[in-house]
Formats: sequence, structure tokens, C-alpha cells
Amino acid sequence: LQWAKEKGHAECVKVLAEAAAAADGRAGAGGASSGAAAAAVDAPLLGQRVVLGGLSSRPELNGQRGVARSFEGGRYAVALEGGGESVRVRPGNLSPAAAERAPSGGAVPAEIAEKMRLAAAELTSSDAAEIA
Repeated sequence: LQWAKEKGHAECVKVLAEAAAAADGRAGAGGASSGAAAAAVDAPLLGQRVVLGGLSSRPELNGQRGVARSFEGGRYAVALEGGGESVRVRPGNLSPAAAERAPSGGAVPAEIAEKMRLAAAELTSSDAAEIA
């Protein structure tokens, strides 16, 4: 979002702000105090399937998969697959499990995803290279 603002991509900013507002609506009163827009920058794994690793206090969780459900206090709340257990994990102990987003709770609504795709298509190749 910040990059799009700095580069003057008004349509991208609008779409990302809509996605942030939609995420705030799903989070309800229990959402992160910094807001969804900041969470999108600070917590890029939100809503994604993740793999836990490098845990020393609970090494039995290393390699477990889950979904990053929220981000607060510098840690993700991760709902582990197949057990109903939720753990709070630092970002450095998580990696994306797959390219696709979680099937529930974290998916971007289809209409916003389409707007994001169209806005992204408007970026020039030099802008795209700068993102990478």
C-alpha cells in the first residue's frame, strides 16, 4: 500500500484500501489495533497457510502446518491443522506453506481480487521491477 501511494498509483491504493477495509470488517472488534492496512505491510502471512520452524521452546511443532489467523504484539496466531490448537509464533519462525491462500477466513473477496489484478496490470515494467 505504501509503495503504491509513493508511486502515485491511485487505483492500486484504492483497491488495497478496500481490501484492508474488508479485512477490518471480517476481523470485527478483535482486529489488530494498527488496522488492516498496516497489518498487510507488517504481517504479510495473514490468512496464508504456513509452516512452523526453528522453535526451541516447542520443537515438536517444527514442521507443523497451520493458518496465520491474526497478528498482534509482534506474533502471529496460527491455527494448527488437524488439532484445533492455536499457537502464537514470531514471524521468523514461519514460512509460507504454499502460494495459495487459506480457503476460509483469509481469502480476498473475488471482486477485490479482480480489481487488484486489473490495477496490477497497469503497472509499468519498470515499476514492477522496482517492487521485486
